[in-house]
Parts: sequence; structure tokens; C-alpha cells
Amino acid sequence: MLECDFVGLRRLFEARSRDYFFAWVRVMPNNDVLLPPFTGKVVKSLLIKANPVLEEVFSGKYSPKPIHLSTFARVVDGKMIFMWKKSGVDEDVSMRLGMGQEAMFYIGFTEDVAHQVMDALSNLDGVELFNVKWVLVEYGIECYKLPSKDIPVRYRLDNIEAVKVEFRTPTLLLDPYKKTRYRRFLPLPGIVFSYNIGDLLRMERSRDYIETVDLVNALLNETYSALETTKTVMYIYEGKRLPGITGYVKYMIDWSLVDKLDAKLFLENLLLHTKIMGVGTSRANGFGHVTIRFIEKIE
Repeated sequence: MLECDFVGLRRLFEARSRDYFFAWVRVMPNNDVLLPPFTGKVVKSLLIKANPVLEEVFSGKYSPKPIHLSTFARVVDGKMIFMWKKSGVDEDVSMRLGMGQEAMFYIGFTEDVAHQVMDALSNLDGVELFNVKWVLVEYGIECYKLPSKDIPVRYRLDNIEAVKVEFRTPTLLLDPYKKTRYRRFLPLPGIVFSYNIGDLLRMERSRDYIETVDLVNALLNETYSALETTKTVMYIYEGKRLPGITGYVKYMIDWSLVDKLDAKLFLENLLLHTKIMGVGTSRANGFGHVTIRFIEKIE
């Protein structure tokens, strides 16, 4: 089987490259504040307050939306804890930030909305929300061009045996095969990365797109522990109990197939896109934020 048999691999170099941005932001309230059970809504409201033009971006002008948010996150005992509430776990405890207590959030976005997002970050300091003023402590922005033949060294798969994907906020997986109101809950790699495949390669749902989803299922193999490390969770959103997935999954790279198809650069582009834009649906509301870790080969 030759590389040219897969349209998805060819599209990596045929699709027009776009600028993708990944920002981290640190803020703190000037007084004690109670937050809703899912703080992705707080991040979204802060950005819209800082730049009302973003309301149109979040409201559905684009499909898929060219922006991804995380929830608030705090560092507790050296660990990054993302602020969203599980149903049935400490339901009587409200989400709270104390006066001067820092929180962080992440934003991934494309060149389509870069000016709007950057304007919001510039105007974020002093925004009033939930009866407190928010202080912008600092922020940073990284820019990547994707698809790219020159992936930064720290995102290359040289000497990498496996990829660990950690679902840091509840993830709502897409069904790449059909439009349906039913969600997927098994973390097969083609399903987890289905949004990223379509956005990165500018592919609509079609035979070529489905073929590329299946190709990713072949290039990456979930380990035997995937159903134990990835869990279904009931989270609270706008007063409702809803299901998503959390935890992590480890994917082994099938290097024999990757080398045969010359697909290493494809996977590198796909994983970097995932780090920036998240996975699944409702990414613009704080769902599907992931951390990706590379596991090196042991000689």
C-alpha cells in the first residue's frame, strides 16, 4: 500500500496552512467570588466582556468554531486542577476563588479570530463579572503554522513510543461517521481526533474523511487499560447532570505502519493541532481540553 492511496496524507501538503495560536492567561479576583459549577462559562463571559465582538464568534457564526477554551485551573499541591464539578461529589460545595487567588485558563484559536481574541486579552484587566473586578496578572501567546513541514522539535515524535492524552475537562466526543444526537464514549483514536482531522486538513464528512479517521485508528493503538483509565463522568452544566469522559488514554504508535506510509509528519501535525484546539464538541465552552504527553522508547 502506498502513501498516495490515502487522501488524508496528501491533503497534509495540499491544504492551505493557517496560523494557530495557543494562549495561557493568569487572572485573579479583587474579592472573594463564588463561581458556577463549570467555569468554562466564566472564561467565555470574561472574554466577551473584554471584547463584545467575540459574542458573535461564540454564537455560531463559524462551524466549527475557530476557538477553544479551558475552564479555570488552579495549582493545588503542585498539580493543575481544572475547576468543574462532578455530579454527586461535594455538590453542596460551591466553586470559589479567594481575593487575590490566581487562576489560569487556556485559549486556542485560529487566524480567523486572532485580532478579536488579542483585543480581548488586552482589555481583560479590570473587567467586572460576578460582582468582582478581575485583575490580569499576565498572559503569553504561542503561534504555530499548520499544516507544517517544520514542526517544533518538542512536538516531534522522534524516539517516541506512545502518546498519552489526558482529558482535563469533560470531553464530548464527536461521531465522525454520521450526524446523530447520540455521543461516542469509547476513546478510539480516530474518534478522539475526529474534529482535529477535519479542521487540520479542511475536510468535510466524506469517504476521504472517513478513510482518514480509520487510518488514525490504524496508526495509533489504544492500550488494554484504556477502559480503566478513561472514565465516564457526570458533570453539572447549567443545572443539568450530563455525561462526558475524563481520565486519560495511552496510544501506542504503530511505527511499522507509520514508516511504511510515511505518516510521521501527519501525526505530528495532528497532535499539535489537538494541543491547541482541544478535542470533540463544545470546545468553545471549555469542554475537551487535553494535555498530550510523549512517552519515549526504552532502549
